Amino acid sequence: MNAPATEQMDVAVSLTPIAEYSKTAAALAELATKYKGVLFDVSTKEGLAAAIKGRAELRGYRVALENTRKLIKAPALKRAQEIDSEARRITAELEALETPIDDQIKADERRKIAEDEAKVKAEADRLAAEDAARKEAEQKVLAAQRAEIDRQNAELAERKRQQDAIEADARRKIEEEQRQARAKIEAEQLAARQERDRLEAEAKAKRDAEEARIKAEQAAEAKRLRESEEKIAAERRAVEDAARKEREAQEERERVARAAEETRLREIARKESELLDARAMLNVFAERYGALAEFAGILKAIEAWRKAAK
Repeated sequence: MNAPATEQMDVAVSLTPIAEYSKTAAALAELATKYKGVLFDVSTKEGLAAAIKGRAELRGYRVALENTRKLIKAPALKRAQEIDSEARRITAELEALETPIDDQIKADERRKIAEDEAKVKAEADRLAAEDAARKEAEQKVLAAQRAEIDRQNAELAERKRQQDAIEADARRKIEEEQRQARAKIEAEQLAARQERDRLEAEAKAKRDAEEARIKAEQAAEAKRLRESEEKIAAERRAVEDAARKEREAQEERERVARAAEETRLREIARKESELLDARAMLNVFAERYGALAEFAGILKAIEAWRKAAK
């Protein structure tokens, strides 16, 4: 009599690992056979009654299973709550011991980060200051160069003004000489005409013979006057050509001298800029790698160069 019950219990245990659910698990296969896929004709009284009875049977098993679950879970739920509560208490005490140490470590990490950031910022500020100083020095050099060029341009303008004054004075002298020559010629011509009139009045009878002579004299005088004017014109052209050549030669000499001076100043500015850049690069190298033993020889040479450059 007991053997079938034991066998039934073993089968139920094999169906679920929760022993308290064994009865329901054992009945589940029978209930599935009995109700799974069954269609009740609820439109009839008998069919509706059968459906209500089947639902009640299944509900009874389900409610019983839920009550069993709550019953067997209550001790486990209490144990779980006690486990969680105790864990939270112990964790709080551990954190109370751990947090001050963690705060110290994090504070030191923040301090190191702040120091590194300060070093980076100081280096950036130093490089920016050096760059600004270099640019300021370059601006001073350029300003001096511009001032020198302006001075040379002013000197050139003054020399041109003086040359123009010399040429203007030469032109005035030539014009005055021409005016005096013309006045002299006019006076001589007037005297000749007066003389001719006088001679014509005194010896009209000798006019024909004297006229030929006078014409010859006038021709000679005209030739002399023409030669005199040509000589004056040639002298004026010679003076103007000499003045022009001297002016052009002076301008060329000044242009060559100005170009040479500008080239020299640019070369000085370039060398000074390169020297500043080299000094800045050596300073950065010395500050960045000064603590490395393998660069000791290089750093010693840099320091010697610094002392020599002062």
